Amino acid sequence: MRRLFGWVAVLMFCCAYLPAQDNVQVFCQGAANCIPDQMEVIFDSTGNSTLQLADGQATIDVTVQTVTQSEGVQGWSYGLAHDGNSFSIAPSACDGAGLDYLCGTDAQAALVNPFFNVSTAVGAAVNSPEGFISAVVLSFIAPATLTTGQTNTMAKLTYNVDAVPGESTMIRLADDELSNNGPTVALNITVAGEAKLPETLVHGQVLPPGGPAVEICDNGADDDGDGDADCDDADCAGAANCVVVPPVGDYGFSFGTNADGLVVVNMSNELPALAFQFGVSYGDDSLSFSGNLGTDQDRLVELLITDNAGNSHGVGNGLTVGAAIAAPGEINGILRGVANAGFEGGDFLAFDLDPGVGGPGFFVGYVSDLDSDANQLPATGDGESNQIVVVSSEAPPPPVEDFYRGDADGNGRINVADAVLVIQIVLGNMNARYNCPDALDANESARVTLPVVLLLAYGAGTCIGPLGGAVLMQMLGAVGLFVFMGSQISLRKSLIGFGMPMRVV
Repeated sequence: MRRLFGWVAVLMFCCAYLPAQDNVQVFCQGAANCIPDQMEVIFDSTGNSTLQLADGQATIDVTVQTVTQSEGVQGWSYGLAHDGNSFSIAPSACDGAGLDYLCGTDAQAALVNPFFNVSTAVGAAVNSPEGFISAVVLSFIAPATLTTGQTNTMAKLTYNVDAVPGESTMIRLADDELSNNGPTVALNITVAGEAKLPETLVHGQVLPPGGPAVEICDNGADDDGDGDADCDDADCAGAANCVVVPPVGDYGFSFGTNADGLVVVNMSNELPALAFQFGVSYGDDSLSFSGNLGTDQDRLVELLITDNAGNSHGVGNGLTVGAAIAAPGEINGILRGVANAGFEGGDFLAFDLDPGVGGPGFFVGYVSDLDSDANQLPATGDGESNQIVVVSSEAPPPPVEDFYRGDADGNGRINVADAVLVIQIVLGNMNARYNCPDALDANESARVTLPVVLLLAYGAGTCIGPLGGAVLMQMLGAVGLFVFMGSQISLRKSLIGFGMPMRVV
């Protein structure tokens, strides 16, 4: 797991994983056009993606389906490749015009005229390897979409077993391999008018007769004798009855605008959130979320939200991202949003407007005040979101002048001369020598008072964000204060990350 914040790495680990199966493929991950949906080949007789042929078995019934987590799925295209020496595809059994291989599916139920469906077997006669292609648009005019938050069936096929394979073989979801006397068919899902990639593919695995038994996922029995039955068996990971689809919209990022017309990033989170990180790419005068930005290829900033239970939600376990938005022009800064504007001081917001790889774009990381439950980003309900950052096009502020608390003369040293100078300033006998009142406020009391002269503070900071002061020195002593400042420096470095400049606000 790549990380943004070293000191909170334990919070950022994504716990989702895929079972160790030869037929499970991570098709995309973290890309701007990657969605958390899963496309699967399921054998009707077993209810999962693995089938052991029986002696003399003549046909195999197959369903192609998708675990739909994205809202607004309007169509798709894909190929199915198979061993032409062992299998062939039977003609469609569908009676309705234009319904080839779609009858009895959720896809058919969602069709609204006029729709588009080209689903057909292909092979050498059309200049293609053996297989099947399907391209579907549910409607050209109506808002026809698949139902979100469930498994949707997309096609039903019957394969003839022409020759028993001698070893394991696949009915494999294929991208840009098969054609019908034309361009090869790409594997994608159309969401709200844009081509997206399903994050995970589950291919169909066919085993020859006589080997170990295969788990059937809905009969209540331990068919393969490994001690796990039905959905408890890793072999059933792709079975429709075993797939748990996270509720839609529980965790995600989306773009919007505020009352001033500025671009904002919103976040939905079912539980209160402790941290988040995301990247945004520029392209074609638009902004889109991306997990491909970072300092180098080995340190990319993933799209992640960490809840207050320490669980991270990424694109692989239910996090969704919204559509692109028009770019606001030159981007000069990232500001706090409404949701965390009042947390400044105990939390950490960092960003980089010039990433080493994946640019042009920017990435952002945030960690709440972990010592205060009140400063967690609140949970959101249905249709709600937290405005977490504002994308600013204003000119950046002037450089911040560094200072030392108690350094009244601004020479970088604290001694009795500073004490005398503060006394004179407080008594009104002398004007301050430079415009940084915080330098005179040695104990961070928001006032310049006589007692602070005796403290001779050692805390370093800036005129807009002091990190330490004499109050801490009083509480911890000189040694404790030194340790505290060292921890602050380490924390700041880990927040900045990767050994490169980043704005921290």
